Amino acid sequence: MILNGVCVIWRGWIDLVRLDGMGCLEYDEERAQHEDALAQAAFEEARRRTRDFEDRDRSHREDLEVSEGGGRRTARPPQPLPFSH
Repeated sequence: MILNGVCVIWRGWIDLVRLDGMGCLEYDEERAQHEDALAQAAFEEARRRTRDFEDRDRSHREDLEVSEGGGRRTARPPQPLPFSH
């Protein structure tokens, strides 16, 4: 279970008839490490995609500057974004 962004395990019991019980929350180290790895991977993927976009944008701008200097605008068409899951 994730409670306020912290991975925890609830241990205890609940009487569903009386709605009474006792329990506690324990920090789930293993799950927290797994969630952290997923977050880091997502962050790195976003950073890679941003860097790729900036590289394509810079290349496109350079092509436009070169073509405008010759009087003709012959910039190459934009490349499609890579699809990832």
